[in-house]
Amino acid sequence: MQPIVLINAPVTKVSPHSKLAIPLGLAYIASALMQAGRRVKVIDFNISGLNLRRVDNIVNGRPAIVGISAHTETYPNALKIAKRIKELDSSIPIIIGGPHASILPIEVLEEAAIDYVAIGEGEATMAELADYLIGGKGQLKDIKGIGYKDEQGQIHINQRRELLNPDEIPFPARDLFPLDFYQEKWNISTARGGCPYKCPFCSAAYIWEGNRRPRSPENIIEEIKMVYEERGATYIFFSEDIFTVNKKWVYKLLELINQLDYKIEWGCATRVDCVNEQLIMDMANAGCRAIQFGVESGSQRILDAVKGITKEQVLKVIKACKKADIDVASSFMIPFPEDTKETVRETKEFIKELYDAGSKIYMSYTSPYPGTKFYLEKEELGIKILTDKWDEFDAKHNIIETKNLTSKEIEELVDEIVNYTGLKKRA
Repeated sequence: MQPIVLINAPVTKVSPHSKLAIPLGLAYIASALMQAGRRVKVIDFNISGLNLRRVDNIVNGRPAIVGISAHTETYPNALKIAKRIKELDSSIPIIIGGPHASILPIEVLEEAAIDYVAIGEGEATMAELADYLIGGKGQLKDIKGIGYKDEQGQIHINQRRELLNPDEIPFPARDLFPLDFYQEKWNISTARGGCPYKCPFCSAAYIWEGNRRPRSPENIIEEIKMVYEERGATYIFFSEDIFTVNKKWVYKLLELINQLDYKIEWGCATRVDCVNEQLIMDMANAGCRAIQFGVESGSQRILDAVKGITKEQVLKVIKACKKADIDVASSFMIPFPEDTKETVRETKEFIKELYDAGSKIYMSYTSPYPGTKFYLEKEELGIKILTDKWDEFDAKHNIIETKNLTSKEIEELVDEIVNYTGLKKRA
């Protein structure tokens, strides 16, 4: 049986800030395809770096289909992989999925090397597309969640698929990946879809249109048992933008965690306005050891415009986490469209205050990703994007100017923050 090969396109510039984690999306698609009786191989080029000789080996293995996952930063490398495959064997169907293709399916399909795009969740979509391409079953027009080109080269974008029931999807096929190479190998997805908030710098709302479907706490516990009892997991990270968005659901999960015959340690990410001191303490008592919060700015005027939280809330929550012996991290972005030198310096002071209160600090440059308000309304917001290369949308270096700040001024302000707070600037 010819394999379906799933590839994770790599970043161009590796950052120590970004922990190498198993690409859960591909792992889930692999498990769904295997459940459907397909033979699957996976390659994560973030492990080895992009090596086109390995791509040659993929083609020599005569795959039935190649699926490539990419976000905006990794999309150019995904194209390099696709073009190389087509140069060697143009008959191999190539599908691109992930955030970038979900947001810009027409642009992606305009590339000659790309035959199909998978939009949104990929499990059922890939299984049905494999049935069509390998088994000759069904018609392309009836497969929800794909884009494709017909025989005349005309692009078609099919209706989106409703969110799947996450409890019915098989657990991710982690065994296909070289687990020893990952810093975070026991990430567990707790919900499907996106976050209900619509932050102007995040593309999740565009991709998922505000839809979210959580897994049942009981289903999550089954996966926890599997990775702990069968794989020896010592620390779990719950992968969701806002883990505590539904407190009733969280408390049910905490109850079930506390009923386990052993203690587990875990971490999560959320918003400061989605926790309180009691919840933080209860999470700590159930094994929570780390929480990351998106703070974004230290100027209340900017927070009012982009986040809807207060500096007082942030500081109160950071102190509550430290009191509960939870490692806490606060992430910031610079600059926002309305930022001035004064507001960025307010952020500098607030970063120092949170650092002194015990929080780790993560700071990134604002990247106006496709699908975000910052991208779609860049002219109205006064944002000038300084590059047309997608791999530069990495949040690791500045690619914008705003109506108030030049690129040089942004760099100088970031250096000022780094020098003042003692942070380490990424290369």
